[in-house]
Amino acid sequence: MSSFRVTSDVNLSQAEREAVGAGENIVSCARYFPFSTPDTELFWAKAYDGERLAAIAPVVRLRKRKATDMLRAPVRKWLGPIIGPLARKTTLLVDTAFMAYDAGSPFLSAPGVDRPAVKRAISAFLKSQKKVDTVWISEPPAEAEWAATEKYHQFLTLPMVRIVTENCTKLDDFLATLSRNRRRNFRRERDTFTKAGARIEMWQGVIRENPTLHRQVMALLGSSEVNTKFSVPYNDVLTNPDAIAAQWQIVLTAHLGDQVVGFMSCLQDGKRLMQCHGGLDYKISHEILAYHNLISRAIEHAIELGCDALTLGPFTNETKKRAGGKMQPIVSSLWNRMPGDAFFAKKVFSKNFEVYRGELGAPTYAVDEED
Repeated sequence: MSSFRVTSDVNLSQAEREAVGAGENIVSCARYFPFSTPDTELFWAKAYDGERLAAIAPVVRLRKRKATDMLRAPVRKWLGPIIGPLARKTTLLVDTAFMAYDAGSPFLSAPGVDRPAVKRAISAFLKSQKKVDTVWISEPPAEAEWAATEKYHQFLTLPMVRIVTENCTKLDDFLATLSRNRRRNFRRERDTFTKAGARIEMWQGVIRENPTLHRQVMALLGSSEVNTKFSVPYNDVLTNPDAIAAQWQIVLTAHLGDQVVGFMSCLQDGKRLMQCHGGLDYKISHEILAYHNLISRAIEHAIELGCDALTLGPFTNETKKRAGGKMQPIVSSLWNRMPGDAFFAKKVFSKNFEVYRGELGAPTYAVDEED
């Protein structure tokens, strides 16, 4: 029997944030909560040791979603029509999507708290929720060991990407840490962008205070959603126009003449500059390498801010790696209430998720960071 008492709440006070050492990415995360929908509901799982707040975790309730929507396109194409209508599941998702895709654990705990024990308590609370079919938790490998004995099936999903800028005082210091090929590519990408007459602009503040920028950002997010191969089940909240408008962000925009062809928005959390969103006009941006140059400018700005790293979220494209990104593995732990669902998820579904990387201990566990 756990000594922790766990509750759910949609509010998180400053005192509670301070109790668990939460940073700016948690402040940003909290701004999404008012925009929950009937399909995508955000709440905090809060664990108490007596009256003391011991830990928190952001949870997303995905109601009655077709599990087949998360599969790789070739599998989804044939399996979806067969079992899709029967595979509507309600899932509780615990990860860092709303925390700027932090490469750390979504569980934040107060000093001195037994982290595995408090995670087990929050896990038990989530499993006990009515009408919940699945619990999905994503953490770095060292943080995920506790779930191995809690009836979770574990597998590697897309790693997170981190660009190290520690001890760099100028861009040349960072470039010196890259291989010769990457330095050459970096400069070629900048030359291509400059010769096209393109430029990067930067704005920071609450996005609603710049209505023109807000319209541009939303248009580019829409373009990216149409062109991506990944299905993001919580995008109705993550890219909700009003939720985006409420965010304080550093927004980099790529311009070609009067047209905005790409953007990435970031927040600073301590010594990290963290990408929150990005979007591209795919045809034009690819021709002038806009995304490469947005990352390049973000690296430069991270150095200007004295940050040790720029984080770029999941490894969804090679551009992040070409810029010098280091891969940080992520383990997903999947629990199904029904034994039949658990068997099918382990044998069929998990290996065909778009984000699937490999089984624990397999060669894919080590992420190749070389050119």
